Amino acid sequence: MKKRGKHSTFTAKHLPSSKENETSYENGQTATGPDEEIETELFLSAMKGVRPIENNLASFYPENKASASENVLKKAREEDRSIINELKELVQGKSKFDIKLTGEYVEGHVVPIDPKIIHKLKDGKYTMQAHIDLHGLTREEARIALSDFIQFSLRKGYRTVLVVHGRGLKSRQGPVLKKSVIEWLSTGRFSRIVLGFCSARPCDGGTGALYVLLRKKVKRAKWKTTV
Repeated sequence: MKKRGKHSTFTAKHLPSSKENETSYENGQTATGPDEEIETELFLSAMKGVRPIENNLASFYPENKASASENVLKKAREEDRSIINELKELVQGKSKFDIKLTGEYVEGHVVPIDPKIIHKLKDGKYTMQAHIDLHGLTREEARIALSDFIQFSLRKGYRTVLVVHGRGLKSRQGPVLKKSVIEWLSTGRFSRIVLGFCSARPCDGGTGALYVLLRKKVKRAKWKTTV
C-alpha cells in the first residue's frame, strides 16, 4: 500500500485569487501521482479480449482503390456521427455514468472502466494530489469553487484529488451539498474530465468527502508553421 502524502485543509469560503488557490490546494507541496499506473490499467482494460493478427504482411496498395477510398470515407462518417452523438449526450448531461448509493456511501464511474481502478481508489491506494474543502459555502459558491479546483487540477496534470463536502447531518434539508457535488461530477462538462469517484476512507473524511479520479490531461500538439 502506498504511503499517503500530506495535504492541507483548504476552505474555499473566501475564494482567493488563482495564485492563492494553487498554494491553498496543495500547500506548496509537490504531489506525485499514480498517472503511469492508472494509464497502464486503463490500457490493459481497453485491450482485454484483443487478439493479435495472424498475418502480419501488410498490403500498401489496395487492389481496388475506389472501394478502399469509399471504405475510408464511410468509416470517417461513422466516427463523425459517433462523436456528434457523444457531444450531444455531454451537452444534455446524459453522460454514461454509473452511480451506486449504499446508505451514506456513494460510488460513481464512467462506463466502461476497469473495476480494479475503482477498487484501488476506494482502498486509498492512490495518493491524493490536491484537496478542497467546501464546508460553509452556498450551493453556488461551492459550484464555482469546485469548478476552479477541478480546472486547476487538470492544468497541473493531477489524477487523484480529494473533495470534502460534508455529510449535511445538521442541515434541515439534508446533504444538499453532497448531492450537488455528485451531480456536478457526473454530468455536463465535469463528466468529460472525471473518470470516477467514491466516498473517502474515515481518515480522509469518510462519507463526508470524495476521492475523485480525473482523466489524463490531453497535450496539444505543437504545429510548426512555415513562412
